[in-house]
Amino acid sequence: MFPSRIFNKEITESTMLDAREALNSGFGHGTLCTACRQTRGRGRVSGRRWIDDGRGALLFTIILEKRSITTSFPLTQLLALALCRWLEHGYGLTPRIKWPNDVLVNGEKIAGILVEMEGDYLLGGMGVNVLQEEFPANLRRPAVSLKQALQQKGAGSMDSLSPDKELYPLLLELESLIKESPGIAEIESRLMGLNEPVAVKLGDPSRNEVLKGILTGLNNDGALLISSPDGEQRAVYSGEIEQLQPPVEDSYQL
Repeated sequence: MFPSRIFNKEITESTMLDAREALNSGFGHGTLCTACRQTRGRGRVSGRRWIDDGRGALLFTIILEKRSITTSFPLTQLLALALCRWLEHGYGLTPRIKWPNDVLVNGEKIAGILVEMEGDYLLGGMGVNVLQEEFPANLRRPAVSLKQALQQKGAGSMDSLSPDKELYPLLLELESLIKESPGIAEIESRLMGLNEPVAVKLGDPSRNEVLKGILTGLNNDGALLISSPDGEQRAVYSGEIEQLQPPVEDSYQL
């Protein structure tokens, strides 16, 4: 059962950096690094930052042995599914996974995920918006906090909400998923854009290479499956969904 050891900081550069330091100091599987605020949080793509003003985000990185993950699909998707289950079971929300590493509620980003490898270990980082009431106007995509999502839903008092309180139910969902090895269908059913036209920016965003087609699901490795207008199906292992509706080509009829 994890966490086996917890390191918490009020302010840190990045919980991912803290996890690397913990690993280099001999702490292994199940070690959890958390913070109330991080000053250099970053996203999956170089140059993107996790915006955190210290006003209520859940920030953590957990160290897991690679061999503990028995599913064929990535830890990124296990973390996303754990978060979805937690939001569904705990709060009655309907989150969606924006492949490969974001979770959205009502089309707005509530969480971002970053997974890195270090030897025999995976470092699974997550930032979840919990208590924020406003976000910078210049974000690439609209963001939402758990508090805002519940207010939109017409929920009652928010007094019991706190990042610390939300951490352990989320980790329990992750631990359950690691033990039970869920099927790919459980992730597919929560994919944003499933069976819809999408534009996927492939690989490094600076290359500006875009694949357009219908998002038909995931393969057993967690790659995105895109069916192009000519009927070819392609597996995408690296990239991100850049655009949903409207249809990607006027001539492409569903």
